[in-house]
Amino acid sequence: MKRPNFYVIGAPRCGTTALYTYLRSHRNIFLPEIKELHYFASDFPNIQKILFKSEEDYLKMFDGAKENHLAIGEISPLYIYSKVALKNIKDFNPAVKLIVMVRNPVEFVQSVHQLNLGLLREDEPDLAKAWDLQEIRRQGKSIPAGCREPELILYGELGSFGKHVEKVLEVFPKEQVLIVLFHEFVKNPKQVYENILSFLGVPSDHRQDFPAVNSNYEHRSKLLGRLLHPPQIVYQAYMKLLSLFGIRSMRFVSQIYAKVEAFNARRVSRASIDPALYARLQTYFRDDIRKLSELINRDLSAWIVS
Repeated sequence: MKRPNFYVIGAPRCGTTALYTYLRSHRNIFLPEIKELHYFASDFPNIQKILFKSEEDYLKMFDGAKENHLAIGEISPLYIYSKVALKNIKDFNPAVKLIVMVRNPVEFVQSVHQLNLGLLREDEPDLAKAWDLQEIRRQGKSIPAGCREPELILYGELGSFGKHVEKVLEVFPKEQVLIVLFHEFVKNPKQVYENILSFLGVPSDHRQDFPAVNSNYEHRSKLLGRLLHPPQIVYQAYMKLLSLFGIRSMRFVSQIYAKVEAFNARRVSRASIDPALYARLQTYFRDDIRKLSELINRDLSAWIVS
């Protein structure tokens, strides 16, 4: 049975879904039909779409890999926030290649807050108020009923990419890690895509079409949205019941779920952000941006002053 040799470990709202779409069509790359397995993030059990009982169960997700698949991987953008995923991945395959996608943290916070609202994992629609709730939520208070993991609504922590990349480079050597900047991916997707193929050691497929994927959205039917994203206690009971039927059933249900969710989504424009809040967040992230800039040797000064 073939084993994964690369992972896209983060971050959400930084182009990971688009990359999944592009890479999955490459004849020399195998990705499971379900994105975001998060198998190695055992400290985040409530985000896993399939409850794996063993490594053997996990490897069944890659049973479709053939001899032509030179790169076999998984895209789970919350791995970067896990306290245990990096070590677990290294124990699984110390030679694995990692891709980390990051973006301007202020724009990221705005985007991930909007995503959490859409997934009913956030119940404070005002970004400034949600930001100010972080300290209370860190104490386990004011956690939305649909929130899967409280750590994933601590927006300052999520957007501190310098801190997270530093953690990655403490576990894996630089030559095994590729950092992708979201704004460059948007501006020149072909060049970034070709760089990623080169990093993975697969030939170019000369792809020319790079459609936008997973932009901001809202539910067509709010009722259906609530059914797809129930309160955490309901979701946990549902997953435990579903796990009794085995991996094959969970894979099938997860695929159907994704199709229904896609049907119920419609694109919306990104909400504007108050200039005063933007400046406040820039100040908060300034030192972390400088850290990231030094770690990857890239000029990110535009993220600090706009």
